[in-house]
Amino acid sequence: MIAIFSGLLVFLMFHFIDALNPLKPAAYAVSKSLPYVLFAILFLAFIKIKFKEMKPRAWHLINVIFQVASCATIALYIHYFDVVDDSLILLGLMVAFITPTAASASVITGKLGGNESTLTTYIMLSNLAAAIFIPIIFPLVSKQDLPFIDEFLKISFKVFPMIVFPLVTAIVIRVFFKKLHQFLLTHTKDLGFYLWAFIIFVLSAQTFAYVAHAQCSNQTLILMALVSMICSICMFALGKLIGQFEKQRISSGQALGQKNNLFGIWVAVSFLDPTTSILSGGLILWQNVINAYQMWYRERLVNKSKAQGVEPYQE
Repeated sequence: MIAIFSGLLVFLMFHFIDALNPLKPAAYAVSKSLPYVLFAILFLAFIKIKFKEMKPRAWHLINVIFQVASCATIALYIHYFDVVDDSLILLGLMVAFITPTAASASVITGKLGGNESTLTTYIMLSNLAAAIFIPIIFPLVSKQDLPFIDEFLKISFKVFPMIVFPLVTAIVIRVFFKKLHQFLLTHTKDLGFYLWAFIIFVLSAQTFAYVAHAQCSNQTLILMALVSMICSICMFALGKLIGQFEKQRISSGQALGQKNNLFGIWVAVSFLDPTTSILSGGLILWQNVINAYQMWYRERLVNKSKAQGVEPYQE
């Protein structure tokens, strides 16, 4: 919550205080660095993967199927029914569903008492699913007049490296540089959490800027905010419901609910109508409000358990 409100404050300062205009290039430079921060967060998540513990779970498969099938269904609907009136909302939802799980979700999952290892495994699967299926699905709704294979290759060359390179780098270090791998495991335990907070701060400021300069009606903006709220709540709830069957409610809930929305915004701006990125921006705010509540509730539960002399719930 502190990161979100700090982002709002910074946006308001730059928006209303003209004296800060000379600092705008520096602010833009910071926003341009976010892909590198994303790389670092993904890398720090993948470096923790223990291949011996990478056991496939049913909720992994179900969540990945939902991630891909929900996006593909909306894309096919837009493609075949030539939707115009609600296209911004539908495109925003399409991006929201295909967006992979945030690397920082493993950090939050651990703090909530979930299984950080199995969640990290799912992060890898979710990101690979996005890398494979975004180039297949997005040409169906692209406004660029290009053959399918050209559009597919264009999107692949941009999306695949962003997702796969952190995984490859982590595997290379784990296999060939064992001392460096051990050093990173020992000394970067909480770094992912602070990088996540930094991204939330910057993205919150960007989201409010997108809203202020959006080329759409106020009604559409309000609808996007409501849809992003409902979407975020439903994805957390659905994830927890799916994970309930394997006693992995926390892990599965974070897997489906905590999205890498910086990646979603980048995808929307790069391949679709930039206005659709507002919905991903809304998801940033709502999912972090939910996470803030969950962390507050978890801390309250832990303190209560300690007072009673019992161990708090862990997956």
